Parts: sequence; structure tokens; C-alpha cells
Amino acid sequence: MASLFKGEAISGLDIRDVSAADRTPLPPVAAAEDDVDQLQLWNEYHRKYWNSEERIKPTPPALLLADSLSRGQRILELGCGSGRDAVFLQGRGHSVTATDFSEFAIEANISFHEASGVVFSVQDLRTPLTFSDADFDAVYARLCLHYFPDGITREIFREIHRVLRPAGKFLFTCRSTDDHLYGQGDEIGPELFRSGGQIRHFFSQEYTKDVLSGEGLFAIDSLTVRDELIYNSHANVVQCLAVRS
Repeated sequence: MASLFKGEAISGLDIRDVSAADRTPLPPVAAAEDDVDQLQLWNEYHRKYWNSEERIKPTPPALLLADSLSRGQRILELGCGSGRDAVFLQGRGHSVTATDFSEFAIEANISFHEASGVVFSVQDLRTPLTFSDADFDAVYARLCLHYFPDGITREIFREIHRVLRPAGKFLFTCRSTDDHLYGQGDEIGPELFRSGGQIRHFFSQEYTKDVLSGEGLFAIDSLTVRDELIYNSHANVVQCLAVRS
């Protein structure tokens, strides 16, 4: 099952296929059973909430990104879910490529948002991004980068750095260590917990600074911790706008 998620096209969608042979592969991940469990979890999650009214309106981070960009930018969204932010950003005059781990989400987006102009494709973030170096002016990732142990997280941030042009913008949010879910379930790594089958890596401000600027990848423009309403439940998130070094 895991082999399905290496940036493949879905339903004949045409995306650029950049060979991973010239890039360092990500570290080994969990056993195949865990891959299947996570895939099934997210496919079912998106099926359950697909028609939720909350999944229609653009989110506050997407509004922030839109206000920070001039028109006509190439944007990569990671973890696009229902596609609402991708479609909103496309409507603001940008060219958006939107990816997600969930096969169901991508197929539904291609069907539901066919006329939007957004390019949708499947991407497992544990594998190298299927895009060329310096391919995008901005990368946007809302609540999708906090599911991995530290080593894989850092590889993902390096890949984001690679596909961004110099001085390109990177806006993301992750659940913070002040979130009410922090500490729930089994601790399987530093700030990493498995609860209800879902794996979450909670970000502190210090960790965010280290993973971004500690390796010289990004310069931080703004870093805040704030509340966000997620499916009628209050969550505490780290929100960061950074610039590629």
C-alpha cells in the first residue's frame, strides 16, 4: 500500500515526475502495517468530514499568505485536505499545486474542484517531493507537518527548502506543545505521541526555530502561538512565516 504514495498521478493527472535517484532518500519509516493504518485513518477522516461546512471557507493562515504575496505566484500546498485553501489561493490569481497523503482527498478534489485550475496530486511527505529545485515561490502547509519523528521532519523541511526559490516564502502551522492533546496516548518519541491511532509531533517555539534556522534553511519572519478552531474544537498551534535562505 505504501508504494501508492510517492507523488504518483491520480486519475490521469499530469504532474512533473522528478527522479528521486539524484536525491537522498528519507530515513526508514515504520512497518507496513502502520503505513496502512495511517492511510486508512486519513481516507476515512476525509470521507467523514468532506461535506462539513467548516471545510469550505478559507482558513486564517491562507488569508495571511494571500495578503503577503503579489499576484501570479507559484504556490505548493502540502496536506491540502478538502482543497479549500488551494482553490481560494488560485482564485486570488496564483498558480497552485496542492498535494495530500490521502488518495480519497485527492480524487475528491479532482472531481469536485475540476474547474478551479488547481493541480492536485498525491504526495507522501516521507518521500522526496516530486518537483524540481526552486520550482515554487511559496510553500503552504497547514496542520500537516506534525505527524513525523524529528529525523523525518528535518528531511521534509530540507525538501521544502529545495523546491522553494531563493527568498521564497514558507507558511505553516503545527499543533503546539501547549495544545490540549499534548501528552495524550503513548509517547513514542520526543514530543511525539500516538493517540486513537493518530501520530502527532507537537512543536514548541524553540523546536520550530531550531528546525528552520538551526540548519540555515530559513530566516523566520514571524512566529506566533495562537488558538485556532478545528472542527469546533479549540487547538493551540505554532504559526510561522519564514523565508528561504
